[in-house]
Amino acid sequence: MTETATVASIPAAWLRPLPQGHKIPFWRWIVLPATTLMLKRNGGVWMSGTLTLAEGNLQFTQTRLTKSRNPPASWTIPLAEIADIGVEKRMASERIDIAHASGPIKLMSVRSEDFVAQLRQALPSS
Repeated sequence: MTETATVASIPAAWLRPLPQGHKIPFWRWIVLPATTLMLKRNGGVWMSGTLTLAEGNLQFTQTRLTKSRNPPASWTIPLAEIADIGVEKRMASERIDIAHASGPIKLMSVRSEDFVAQLRQALPSS
């Protein structure tokens, strides 16, 4: 097994989108109105984890939840498939939008300027 060298990493939250055609159950609006409103507004759930720039790819690994029986979510995108990187300043964080071959990815982080600069520099030239 070969490991890729990590260039940089930052704590980040990934907006895991709701499945296509997902309907939020009515009971959720009654029991958890505030979180249900955010779920609908964002179109998904924010998952905390680590965003890692490694040689040739970008990886996200969800923070392991101590009581969760499910394995942590993770994904890897080859840098060659990334078409664009957008950064939007928010009040206390930055939203990083990554456009790639399989669709858009939304991330949220703080003090991500250096990481994004390294990511842009690592992208293959168009």
